[in-house]
This record gives sequence, C-alpha cells and structure tokens, in this order.
Amino acid sequence: MAKLLARRLATLLLLFALLLTTVAADSTTHPLQASELLGLVAGNALPENVARLIATDGLAFRPDDSYRALLNTAGADAKILSALSSAKILVEQAPHKEAKDLLQHLATAGKPMKEKQYDQAARELSHALTVSPQSPETAFVMGQLLRLAEHFEQSAAIYEQVLHEAPDFPEVRTKLSYILHRMEDSQGSLTEARAALKLNPEDAEAHKNAGLALEDMRKDDASLAEYQEALRLKPDYEAVRLDL
Repeated sequence: MAKLLARRLATLLLLFALLLTTVAADSTTHPLQASELLGLVAGNALPENVARLIATDGLAFRPDDSYRALLNTAGADAKILSALSSAKILVEQAPHKEAKDLLQHLATAGKPMKEKQYDQAARELSHALTVSPQSPETAFVMGQLLRLAEHFEQSAAIYEQVLHEAPDFPEVRTKLSYILHRMEDSQGSLTEARAALKLNPEDAEAHKNAGLALEDMRKDDASLAEYQEALRLKPDYEAVRLDL
C-alpha cells in the first residue's frame, strides 16, 4: 500500500509540474471563488480563518444546496457554513462545466484525506489537474496530502509554487510555516508564520506555528506567548494544548 501511494504521489507531482504554467495574479483582496473556498476546506485551512475570509472578502458566486453538499463532503464545519449563510455576494460568476468538475474532484479528495485514504485522494487530485491545469486550489490541497503522507520537502515545494504562481491565494504561508518546522528550518518557519500574521493577526494556526518555531529556537517565553495567543483566539485548539 505504501509503495502504491508513493507511486501515485510521484505521478501526481509530475503531472503538476507538466501542467501548471505561470499565471499573473493580483495580490489585492478579492471575493472568494467557489473553487478557492472548496480548496481551502479540502486543504484543511483552519475553519476560523476560512470563516473570516468569507466575512471580510465576500463571495464571487451564489452558493446553492449542491455547493453546500460539496462543502460538507470536503469537511466544512458549522463555522464555515454559518459564515456562508451571511456572506456578501460581491460578484456573481456563471459556472461552467470545467468549474463544476473541478469542484467535484476537490470535494471528493477532501473526504478520503480526512479518513487517511491517501491513494484515493491522490487519484481525485490527478483528475482535478487534468480538468483544470492552472489550479492553485488543487495545488493547495495537494500540499496537505503530501503533508499527511509526511513527504515534507515535496509539500513545501508545492506551497512555494503556489506562492509564486498565485501570491494572493490565502492560507499558504500558514501551511508552509508548519512544513518548514517539520523540516527543522526554524527560522524559515518563523518567517512564514509572521508573514501570515501580517495578513491575518487573528490566525491562531500561524500563532501556533510561530510558537513551535520559537520553542525550537529555545525562546521559551516568546513561544509561550504565541501559544497563549493561539488559545485566546481558539480556546478549543487541542494541538496547542498538547504543545503546551
């Protein structure tokens, strides 16, 4: 099973490298597209962060029951669904077949990832890349899949590629910060965490990652302060309680 997953991930990375081309991206705030939001959920962005993005940036589509069903499949929690119900629709883009296929594959990849069925998730992401080659959403989810499979160098490379191709895509620096911590690059991890906090000072996950980096650097007081801030923002953050 491990060898099959390794082959599947290698194929997925090769497909990603062959298909993705540079796309100019606007780094200003913009309303979330349907694929962006679904990618954030499937890619395990912190629900509080996703809900905040929905509230501050608004949506570029009108979510219907079928879209909510996809969010549920991908693993959206009550915070995200509640934010969706009160979101402002700033731009309403007409869906097309490619977008619908991409949404289905992203949602279907999110579910097996949470159930540790990584080979199935890799198959869905391969289909997503075939449908929409220039998809930072798929790459974001792929970064999480590689993290779960503990392929940290490849995960970091994917997140860095997303930053290069789509610098306005949210949550990437937060995720990259944790990967760099796992790669024992404490300074790089802290740099990315602080960059994420400039974008969202209320990012509990980025505060947690900063705490991990500072703990690795033996800066215990500063690390404790970051953990405490993460818990202030998200009192039920069990990962932070374990770190403490």
